[in-house]
Amino acid sequence: MKKRLLLFLMIFFSITLMACKKKEVKPLAENEYFIYYINTAMDTLVESRYTSTYQKDDVAALVGDLIAQFLKVPDDLEALGALPDKVTYQGFNIDGNILYLNFDTNYQNMDVSREVLARAALAKTLTQIESIEYISIRSGDQPLVNALGENVGLISSNNFINSVSNINSFEKATLLLYFADESGTKLVTESRDVFYDLNTSMERLIVDELMKGPSSTGLKATIPSDTKVVSVTMNEGICYVNFDEGFLNTLPDVQDSITIYSIVDSLSELPSISRVQILINGKSDKKYNTISLGISVERNLDYLKEEN
Repeated sequence: MKKRLLLFLMIFFSITLMACKKKEVKPLAENEYFIYYINTAMDTLVESRYTSTYQKDDVAALVGDLIAQFLKVPDDLEALGALPDKVTYQGFNIDGNILYLNFDTNYQNMDVSREVLARAALAKTLTQIESIEYISIRSGDQPLVNALGENVGLISSNNFINSVSNINSFEKATLLLYFADESGTKLVTESRDVFYDLNTSMERLIVDELMKGPSSTGLKATIPSDTKVVSVTMNEGICYVNFDEGFLNTLPDVQDSITIYSIVDSLSELPSISRVQILINGKSDKKYNTISLGISVERNLDYLKEEN
């Protein structure tokens, strides 16, 4: 069982999608999508561009089209289909932003490593459709379970982290992150389960997850999208989050204080952190629009939206 779990974690965190091998990726054209397959070594994914003849608003037809491409590997691509031949696809249905995919019982019986790759390929292929945020996989009318026997539940492309260092050094963490509500004037919490490399600090993990933005509908990202993280360090209870100049490109639809306390309150969930200082390229003499970054800031839950 331990060996299977280590194999599961190795595959789960080694899905690089070839990103580390590419310095520049040509943007997708209109109605163009990446279809994901498995490399011949069966340890990562391979992407292939495909242009659909269906429009974005014809969601059901577009789903069917992408799945049809997913199920057959292009002749000129050196790759394998994400699903072995014995697995039978049995259709789909859509409920809001969730795409339910149905397979026969052979899906659940796949090798752990192959199933994780298939899961990632399905999620990354199909959540490119604008209205689809999650997929849910059923095998023989039963919810999919992972190598630990736990219900996998809803799957998004963000479930798959793109790097790995040591397969023996991963743990699962549940983070409580703070994002902006629809109005951009209040904070709303979002719980997120992630596996992380123990070589990465929890402080950096929280900042990286905040940078990805919210998974829940109706919430807004709080950190400008062109921001890069220079470093995240701790000293005597103060967490220093060092961004580049991109952080100063303030978000017009999110209040300045919401951005600041999104970061501060998320990090302050860690008992080791009492204050947070935001730096810009190592300097504290900057302003985030109207707010000075010159001092460290304590947790403040006054902006938290009250539940109805």
